[in-house]
Amino acid sequence: MRSSRPIKPEYFDLAGASDYTGGGLSVRTLRRLIARPGGLPHYRIGRGKLMISRLDLDNFLEAHKQITIDLDALASEAIEELLGGGR
Repeated sequence: MRSSRPIKPEYFDLAGASDYTGGGLSVRTLRRLIARPGGLPHYRIGRGKLMISRLDLDNFLEAHKQITIDLDALASEAIEELLGGGR
C-alpha cells in the first residue's frame, strides 16, 4: 500500500525553486544569484540544466535573512524613558 503523503523534492529545477519560494524569487533572479561569486549553490546537469538542492536554497535564504527594526517604536520607548515615564 502506498503512502498518501506528498513527496517533497530534494532538488528543484529553476522553475521548481521559484515555485518553492512562493514566486518570491523569479527564475531570472535565481539565475542572477547563481551567477554571482559565492552565490546560490547549484548543480549543472548535462548541457546546462541547473538544479538546486532544497537544503541549499533554504540555507541560502536563511543566511540572507534581514531583520526589520521598528525605529518608531524604539524611538518612542527611548523618549518615554528619558521623560521618566518608564518608572
